[in-house]
Amino acid sequence: MKNLFVLPALAFGLLLGTQGINAQETASNDNTEVTAPAQDKYIELAVENLPQKVIDAVAKDFAGATIEKAGAKEDASEFMLVLKQGEKEMEVYCDADGNWITKD
Repeated sequence: MKNLFVLPALAFGLLLGTQGINAQETASNDNTEVTAPAQDKYIELAVENLPQKVIDAVAKDFAGATIEKAGAKEDASEFMLVLKQGEKEMEVYCDADGNWITKD
């Protein structure tokens, strides 16, 4: 009988005891700006709208591969291609002249 009274009293005491605890804000004079590296944004592009030089580069350097998806930067200076060669799928980048670009 004693335990039936002690447990609710203990729970009620803990509840009331923790109500007065407030999170403390700490002032920060740190004006450090965090910058994330700019990611290249590509606009989806129909494969048939790719420049002929890009299509020729794929045919030359990735014989037997098909272009599954294509994207271009807004200024059409760079293209992102998703190629499928057999079961292997890869993402490659090239400029408007069909030169391959290495991305880190």
